[in-house]
Amino acid sequence: MASYLAKVKEMLGQFDTMTIIQVPRAENTNADVLAHLATGLEESLLKTVLIEVLELPSIDKPEQVSSITARPCWMDPIVSFLRNGILTEDKVEAHHLYYISACYFLLKGKLYKKSFSTPSLLCLDKD
Repeated sequence: MASYLAKVKEMLGQFDTMTIIQVPRAENTNADVLAHLATGLEESLLKTVLIEVLELPSIDKPEQVSSITARPCWMDPIVSFLRNGILTEDKVEAHHLYYISACYFLLKGKLYKKSFSTPSLLCLDKD
């Protein structure tokens, strides 16, 4: 537990403010079940609660970062034009993009297709 406390104290320096709130046991059933399991008071819980035994404490695990590579998407030129007014160098493509962009709009960073008789449609990538 001391290593977890040290990690928390180390991370506290990264925040401007901190608030600690005590949650009553009656309102936090997950923590209550874990407390009963830790003390061994409830053997009946062993049949209903999945338990994972860690080989190493989670505090000792190195941080893993997943990298995401952005692939080109059909929406990129439209979003770029609507957000920044940037058109492609090719005049024919730029003309096409200018007129097709009138059918779309951005809302909270997401691209939607305008529609008159139905709700606006959220544009999605293949993934």
